[in-house]
Amino acid sequence: MVLGVAVGALAGIVGGALAGWRQSRIETEKWLRTREEQARAETRGAVATLASTLASTAHSMMWATFKALTSGKASLETLASFEVEFHAEVAGLVGAQMRLAELDFGLYQKVTPYVGQVIALGGGTYAALRASMEKALDAEEQLRARNQEALDLIREVPTKVAGLLAPAGSPT
Repeated sequence: MVLGVAVGALAGIVGGALAGWRQSRIETEKWLRTREEQARAETRGAVATLASTLASTAHSMMWATFKALTSGKASLETLASFEVEFHAEVAGLVGAQMRLAELDFGLYQKVTPYVGQVIALGGGTYAALRASMEKALDAEEQLRARNQEALDLIREVPTKVAGLLAPAGSPT
């Protein structure tokens, strides 16, 4: 009888320990899944912010060149406004880029060329606006080219970003 009680008590202790260990393991797995889902959501948010800033920056370029084309030349006000806007947009781009680097360095490496492309286009847009102010012979051609490049970039951003967020092996 004593042996039966001892076996029963031991079985209860072992069973309780196993149940506790199993519950602890389930909780750890649940926490890990939640953390992974949270990290994915933060990464998607960072990519969305970057895409929005890329599109906004390209739109600023497109709008500035459009205004210069429709008025016949860029004004000092247009140039100054573009410069201020562009500097703010670059800060936003780099900030979004760094947030993405913090969350997913692989995605950061993939978006860096887009950021560089937009910054280079901003420099080209500034040069075209300046040429228009100075009435350079090829100013209209430069403005039209920068305007088209900015428009193309705005159209490409959603597709490029969707491709970054697609699961591996998905058609992009």
